[in-house]
Amino acid sequence: MLKRWTWLILVLVALLGVAGCSSDDPAAPPAPQKTSFEVMADAGKAYLNDSADCPGIISATALKDNLEDYTVIDIRSESAYLAGHIPGAYHSSLTTLLSDVGTLIPTDKPLVVACYSGQSAGHAKIALEMMGYEDTQSLLFGMSSWNPATSAPWDNAVADNLTNPETTNNNGDLTVHDFPVLTEDPGTVVAQRAAAMLAAGFKGIAYNDIRDNLDDYFVINYFGEADYLGNGTAGVPGHIPGAYQFTPYTSMGDDQMLNNLPTDMPIVVYCWTGQHSSQVTAYLNMLGYDAYSLKNGSNNLFHTDLTAHKWTAAAVMDYDMTEGYEPNAAFRTMAEVGGAYVNSVDCPGVMSATALHDNLTEYTVIDIRSQEDYDSGHIPGAYHSTLSTILTDVGGTIPTDKPLVVACYSGQTAGHAKIALELSGYNDTYSLSFGMCSWNTSLSGAWDNNIGDLLTNPETTNNNGDLTDHMYPTLDGETAETVVANRVAAMVAGGFKSVTYDAIRDNLDDYFVINYFGEADYEGTGTAGVPGHIPGAYQFSPRASLGVDEMLHNLPTDMPIVVYCWTSQTSSQIAAYLNMLGYDAYSLKFGSNQLFHTSLTAHKWTGAADFPLEASD
Repeated sequence: MLKRWTWLILVLVALLGVAGCSSDDPAAPPAPQKTSFEVMADAGKAYLNDSADCPGIISATALKDNLEDYTVIDIRSESAYLAGHIPGAYHSSLTTLLSDVGTLIPTDKPLVVACYSGQSAGHAKIALEMMGYEDTQSLLFGMSSWNPATSAPWDNAVADNLTNPETTNNNGDLTVHDFPVLTEDPGTVVAQRAAAMLAAGFKGIAYNDIRDNLDDYFVINYFGEADYLGNGTAGVPGHIPGAYQFTPYTSMGDDQMLNNLPTDMPIVVYCWTGQHSSQVTAYLNMLGYDAYSLKNGSNNLFHTDLTAHKWTAAAVMDYDMTEGYEPNAAFRTMAEVGGAYVNSVDCPGVMSATALHDNLTEYTVIDIRSQEDYDSGHIPGAYHSTLSTILTDVGGTIPTDKPLVVACYSGQTAGHAKIALELSGYNDTYSLSFGMCSWNTSLSGAWDNNIGDLLTNPETTNNNGDLTDHMYPTLDGETAETVVANRVAAMVAGGFKSVTYDAIRDNLDDYFVINYFGEADYEGTGTAGVPGHIPGAYQFSPRASLGVDEMLHNLPTDMPIVVYCWTSQTSSQIAAYLNMLGYDAYSLKFGSNQLFHTSLTAHKWTGAADFPLEASD
């Protein structure tokens, strides 16, 4: 579908080409290139004035009766969307809309944008039209019209605030002003200005915010002249004092009335419901004006008098809504594969130094410490690899005819490697408990030096009642067929993601902390000597909380997640899994052994064995 503004640019280029294509004709002066403002104005005029697509509003009933024929985009807040949305609707926002459409949101059907009241959707609607999505509509009265549970934005907005309507025509006082100057390149100005407009958010203003200082605003009445003057058939008693009348479809070109708009004061546009004026406002902001849409339009000015375009209880349908959020195919696949592992008995799959030593010939050991430390002394027969190369080494230079055991310094980085191998098909894999620290006393420093009692203010209250729903990450660019391999590879390439308690203890509110214990230990009533949990932490039960239909929907995408367990070996795997899912997750180093080591009666670091080491030649 050719975009309106692209067509305009192609015409300009063609004209320039014709001017210089014949060497036999006398040289003609080149056609003047249009300014960025003119290009932007032409694009908006083509939509606002010359297109049957404007304002392009669809009623709730028309949408519901043909829902399978449309792709619905809900641009309300995440929480509002999760509380209830049109079945099958995709979630987006003004700021992400242009990147979401065509990638996360399919475009094989006509688009319908839904917001709270239909007004913010106007900004989205015109932006999509400008970018070539010409089969786009906005939902009449927004989600307020879909269901009584979402009708409050309109129910609470109708009013008769205009107590002194004016009926004289002020257009004789209009003067000519210079146009704004746009600095973008003419070839890209439409795309850049549309994106900037959306990034700035919905620009709306209430009548009560301007009624006492109307002289500070240039007010546009976007009705026909009869309704502007108060003698039309829609029940309009007049217009806002001092407002000018701009006729829809005939006034917004640079050869029409744009030159009557000032650049040194804010412009307020109003219509019947705020949906049409939202689109005009968005266009004026793209042109460089400081424009605002009057919220709820005439329905907030003289609602009682209106005989048309009126919000009434009859406008509220009672159509079904879907709660929560269905993850996209890539996320669901990654969550199902990863969840099947983290909820299984193979996780964490930790093997003690003694168990490995007593059966060493039955395992293939992979040491992922530095080359220098491996060369200085490693478990006899161990192969060397790294976290970043382990997926290519295993099955290549490292044989897979025996179960695998991954060893690192403390057992924590090995957790990332362990889950990577498991999700890559190496299902008989273990990590060495406490890492090489447990193998030989000469290597035990990492654990010896990091036990502690740093959690001096453990909390015993259960915070899970405060959990809320969140959107799932979208895993941009992934497909269900390739997502697991791609995300596992990206995780190991990203390295071990961890954080110390000292680094977060003074700003815990900036983190979503997961206590990966059972509930009794979380609350300090268990048998393992745990006095409680990190203040503000939530309790996620091992093997029962991180499947796609369990508690993943409680994880935020807008803040870092910190997971802790007993020794950080399980939490390392959980953090790795969450990062594969698109979260920003970290494992708390040394787990409870650094928080309250003294009181622990289980999962406690007590010291190393003295098993032999083998040095490289």
